[in-house]
Amino acid sequence: AVVSTQSGHYGRATMSLSVLGSTKPNDGLDAEEIKKFEKTGANSYGNSDELELAWAHKAFQHTRIYFNLLCTVNCTKLRLTKFDDELYAQFLVSFPHAKIDVIDENKLKSVAAKRRWRNFCYTFEHHVEDYNFGTLLRLNTYGDYNQENTTLVPRVQFLAIEVARNRQGLNMCHFGKPLKGGKQDTVAAEEGQERESEKTAQEEGA
Repeated sequence: AVVSTQSGHYGRATMSLSVLGSTKPNDGLDAEEIKKFEKTGANSYGNSDELELAWAHKAFQHTRIYFNLLCTVNCTKLRLTKFDDELYAQFLVSFPHAKIDVIDENKLKSVAAKRRWRNFCYTFEHHVEDYNFGTLLRLNTYGDYNQENTTLVPRVQFLAIEVARNRQGLNMCHFGKPLKGGKQDTVAAEEGQERESEKTAQEEGA
């Protein structure tokens, strides 16, 4: 069973991990600013308070929905992009001894590690949309998203590590946990679960 998260909008199972949630009308950004923000990321705008708040809102939405998917979908059958196979294969080549269950943030952000990850990210620059968009990564895969357990990384780095965690079954520890967040997050996770159930039924009937 495969749950795709390639396209669409948050609040749906087929969401894009590059568009981190929907911006509310009262966030202080007009439609064009929101569109440009989602396309290029906050760095293009400098450090305005409004854009930082908009990014924080999107990042928070992303963490809730992704974690709810881990709670409702077998992570070994979850696909985050159409390039998951390539991301995983390249990750194993570039970081064959990387410890991904519990990540040491100091090692992750060291000069040498940053250089290696920069080269890795550039490999997917023209393949993964918004490859360098700032995304929150859990340091301890067995933990939830919280201030102590998250660090900011480029989107490709998040994808590579989470795809590896999923392929290796490390995120299965969250399967079956109660959902968090609002109604839209619950709908997204439930639809992901329905897709998996339908696919499993088809495979069993084949």
